[in-house]
This record gives sequence, structure tokens and C-alpha cells, in this order.
Amino acid sequence: MKAYKACEKRWKSSMIDDLLLDGALVDVRNLSTEQQKNVCRVGSWKWSQNLEERPVLGFDGFGKSHHGLCVIPSALDEITQLHFAHACLTEFVELPHLTNLHKQNHQFSGIWNQACESYPQNPSEFPLLAKLSWSALGYHYDWTARKYHRDKHSPVPESLQQLGKKCAAACGMKLAPEAIIINFYKTKSAMGGHLDDAEFTMDHPVISLSLGSSCIFLIGGQSKDEPPLQILLRSGDIVVMGGVSRRCYHGVARVFPTRCSLDFYKFDAISRSKAHYDELEYVKRYLNSQRININIRQVYPGEISTSKKDSQTHSPQIAIN
Repeated sequence: MKAYKACEKRWKSSMIDDLLLDGALVDVRNLSTEQQKNVCRVGSWKWSQNLEERPVLGFDGFGKSHHGLCVIPSALDEITQLHFAHACLTEFVELPHLTNLHKQNHQFSGIWNQACESYPQNPSEFPLLAKLSWSALGYHYDWTARKYHRDKHSPVPESLQQLGKKCAAACGMKLAPEAIIINFYKTKSAMGGHLDDAEFTMDHPVISLSLGSSCIFLIGGQSKDEPPLQILLRSGDIVVMGGVSRRCYHGVARVFPTRCSLDFYKFDAISRSKAHYDELEYVKRYLNSQRININIRQVYPGEISTSKKDSQTHSPQIAIN
């Protein structure tokens, strides 16, 4: 069995509490003394002026395959995470964007509102929402043909453009955000090791934001013979795969329920009304057992973008009617 596959199998079959104590696991928010020797600060990051500056960690020291791999621990505060998650569950899954449900000929509008009305204690149990696995914005990725088509696209929201560009710049890289894939993970779900090689340019990084439940992220080499680095990612962490790491196998070995860390006092302070409080609470309940992963990438060489002045999307805000 190849080293990457063996690692995936180990995470799927073992008790999560035991594996989280494994010294090989890289906890980006609590690096061991030995792991710190392989990590260096390569920059700094701040999503907005009123937030604390966060370090950008470079993982080059873990080996040649990880050159260009960067992680920004706690890149987004809890409130911003809620806003992005809410946008993913509302505007980012509606037409003209494309989801796996649209591909299966499910016609829907307002899926999140339906879920909250039908299953207020746990919106993730709403049957149609439970079937949602991905959404595509910008250039729509064809999962069957494993390619992009210039004539199939939707606008890239301004908030995701900013996120992609700022993350890349913080790592000393450049990115024109042209394609977004949002993955919706259920408890204990996984994504097998794969290469992101359908883009027409591989010279720009892939930006990956984690929201909600924690996961074990694996990133190996250019073949599955190489053992992967095992990284614990929590909500608000950002991974940037540039350089050599852009061409390496990676995936999610395990997702496990993790309670939303936004405390009651912060939660109460940002609520503008009872309806707004309830909306925030629904998102929080969803994230307690689910994981949302936003992937931002460039498809074509040069700045050929689907997100110019014709885009009518905006920064993620929780809107209450």
C-alpha cells in the first residue's frame, strides 16, 4: 500500500482522540519544539485594520515537497467566520452559481432559509442541504471531464477576490481569483488524495479557508509513495499551497465535530435584533457538526477574470429581511 493511502486509512479507522495525541500531527496553533525547527515566519496577515496581526508560517523545512506551503493560523476572527459561512450557505449556493444539486436537476431557491425553518435545532439535517457537497463560483469546474470551460462561469464575489489576493500577497505570491470551489463536509467525511492540476496555469497558489468543524489535512509529494504531512486545521485557519506544494497530492483524511468557539458575550454583542441573533445561532449550530472549505484559485495565465465590474455580489453580510 502506498504511503499516502496508508495514512488516509489510519485516520479513518482509528479513534480520533488517540490520533490527536500523535506526535506526528502538526497542530499549527500549538507546534511542538521539534516542529518549530521546520517552520519559519515568512510574513504577516491582517484581514482588517481592527483585527490582530497574525503570522504567516512557511513549511519549507518539512521537505522539498512542502516548499511554498504556508499556513495562517486563526486568520479570521469568529465573527468574520460566521459572515463567510452564512454567505456560503445563502448567496454562494444560489444561481447563477453552480452546485452538485443543480447538476442533479434539483431546482431550489433559499435552501438555507428552508433548512432553518424545517430543522431549527440543526439545519444540517434538512434533507436537501444534507445532499449539498459543493458549489462553484467564477469559472465552473467540470467534475466529470476534469476541466474548465471559458463560457461557463458566474461572478466571483468581491469578498472572495479580496481574500484570495490578500492571502497570496501575505505569502509573497500573486493570484487573480478566477475560480472558487466551496466544499461542504459532513461529520466523519473525507476527500481522497488528489492533485489540483486542471487549471491552465500552475504558477499561482491555491488558497484554502477552513470554517466550522476541525479536520485532518494531508499534503504529500508528487506521487502517493511519499508520506504526507498531517496537519490539524481549525475554523479560521488558511492554507496557501504555492511553489512546489501546488503540484502535490493533498486531501482531507477526517472531519470531526467541533463546537463553534464564539462565546455568548460576543454573540450577543453583534446581534442587532432577535431575528439576527437567531440567524447567527443557526449558522453556529450548522458549523458545530459540519465543515465548509473555500478554495480560491487562478485558472488562466494572466489576469483573465470573471469578476470585473459586472459582478453584483458584495462582501459577506448576514442579511435579515
